[in-house]
Amino acid sequence: MGGNAKLKRYFPLVAFISEICGDDFEVVLHDAYNHENSVVAIYNGHLSGRKIGSPMTELAEKLIKEKIYEKKDFIANYEGRNRKGKRFVSSTFFIKEGKELLGLICINHDISSIEIVDRNIQSLLKAFKIPGKYKNSGMTETLDNSIEGISSTLIHSTILAVAAPGRPMHTSEKEKIILELNKRGVFSTRGAVKQVADELNISEPTVYRYLRKIKDNTD
Repeated sequence: MGGNAKLKRYFPLVAFISEICGDDFEVVLHDAYNHENSVVAIYNGHLSGRKIGSPMTELAEKLIKEKIYEKKDFIANYEGRNRKGKRFVSSTFFIKEGKELLGLICINHDISSIEIVDRNIQSLLKAFKIPGKYKNSGMTETLDNSIEGISSTLIHSTILAVAAPGRPMHTSEKEKIILELNKRGVFSTRGAVKQVADELNISEPTVYRYLRKIKDNTD
């Protein structure tokens, strides 16, 4: 029996979790044997833009490659983001039979409404001069429905790492993003220049100009 066939018994569990958690939670079942089209069941996929047949995230592939599932049954409460910068609190449960990994159940909590409340609270704390603390997790996952694979994921994760979502990027930030992407070999991928230009809201000739500038500085 293949991995996907064995996973069918978990479809009711995924539906059950979604029904309990509600509309702000995306619940995804991944087939560990098919990374290119790993999503075999999903609820509230509109939160990240994914659907059945979408590929596995870069983080999920890393967890499998490093065989984290051999040491842990699950990983809970790490940061997730989609390509538009929307933040999630994410958790992954490993479905195993003995030492064999069949799939992953991933739950992604859209915290947009909580962030609105948090901003209002922080404004009150600031108004009354009460110090506050923000604890950031040490792990970030990019939730992406692009079939273009690793290069697409690297573009989005680099942009999120350099520029804060919700505001226009400075020229220096765009240059830094292109520099980082060039270091990681993204521009050797077909169509990468156009995608980067679209993501940064600049023209393709501008991307090439930045790349020439990088090359001139390294020669």
